[in-house]
Amino acid sequence: MDAARIKINGSSYVGLFGITNDKLCFVPESIEDRALKTIEQTLDVKAVKISLYDSALISVFAKMNNTICVVPQILNSKEIEKIEREMKVKIIKTEQAIGNLIELNDTGAIVSKTAAKNIVEELKKEKLEVLQMNIGKTDAVGSAIVITNKGFVAGNETSEEEAKQISETLKITGGISTANTGDSLIRNSVIANTKGFIAGENTTGFELNRIDEALDGK
Repeated sequence: MDAARIKINGSSYVGLFGITNDKLCFVPESIEDRALKTIEQTLDVKAVKISLYDSALISVFAKMNNTICVVPQILNSKEIEKIEREMKVKIIKTEQAIGNLIELNDTGAIVSKTAAKNIVEELKKEKLEVLQMNIGKTDAVGSAIVITNKGFVAGNETSEEEAKQISETLKITGGISTANTGDSLIRNSVIANTKGFIAGENTTGFELNRIDEALDGK
């Protein structure tokens, strides 16, 4: 897989600032040109600048697969319309920051135990297999795991049983790693699709190798 280490808006926690599928990546309006070009080249996607809830923290409020972008109703109409120009938007009636609570691919979704019941119901309507769980010691599962259609990588506090459940639900294999020199909330530091991944600038070479192996389904 292709891989690159960057900062976005001066931060190594690049995962907070983007969501991607295999064709498209949403990034903040404030992203640096160099970072945007690196994302497009590494992930082989079209990068589109947006804001969500007037924020640059895209992955806090939304997640997506190759079919839908899942957002909460708290976003304003202009923000939703900008996404709709690129792909289908699934608006869920909740004031929760959905991106912190879910991570998904085209097969299924991992959803926090703290997510509202209707979030689970709405995802099932999209014919996704839903596994409601916490990962490791956190209920912020949208920050604790990176999922593509090829593989997954979860934080190093993930148990073997949790990893097995995830693999069986999503029909992919994966692994365990940290990023940004020890961050177990790995999604905060990684943006990935089936073709490559972007990691925070402070990610070590060892971590890059672990992430690569996991996302490649090895």
